[in-house]
Amino acid sequence: MTNGAEADDVRRRFNDSVRGLRGRRLTAVDYWDVYNYGPDPAVWDYGDWHHAVMGVQLGTDLGPVTVTWTSTFYPYGVEVFHEPIEHHVVVDEHGPQRIGPNLEGDSPWAPLLGSQISDTAVHWEQLRIGPSYRSDGRIVGAAYEVDVPVALRLDFDAGPVWYVAGSAGFTDGRRADGRVPSARLMHGACRPRPGSGGG
Repeated sequence: MTNGAEADDVRRRFNDSVRGLRGRRLTAVDYWDVYNYGPDPAVWDYGDWHHAVMGVQLGTDLGPVTVTWTSTFYPYGVEVFHEPIEHHVVVDEHGPQRIGPNLEGDSPWAPLLGSQISDTAVHWEQLRIGPSYRSDGRIVGAAYEVDVPVALRLDFDAGPVWYVAGSAGFTDGRRADGRVPSARLMHGACRPRPGSGGG
């Protein structure tokens, strides 16, 4: 853990990185997942939301941006880096890979390509960690609280896109692939409706 001044500096750098997305024009979207050893394509489209296990790389007019989960504040918060995703994952023969989406046709991203990010917002949650106990019930570590950025919103004229650090959980009563943590793209954003604004 860091002291108050260090924590404030880390949070300031985080907020500056998020604000640095404003005004960028979206040119591409790449979802990244762990290597798929199976014969079927990796599943990422769950209707109301998309599942990008390792994160998302956004192409912009000012260069690539990576939105992924990290442990900067506490595992597993959302974080933004103004660099390619390859700087944050090990890319090799059996490493993470791009899994989607298709940006043509009726893709929910199609109306956003070429659009400018007009605003950004971050949702923080305060987590209480601990106390830590031994098996005999004795407390060995005091409880503490930590603020974690759990969701990032990018606003476009066509509507917002939410990136949420979380697990796939259950979909249609079935356990999804169960890999955690991951980035989830909420479809309030991914299927923007004209005139829905940046709400």
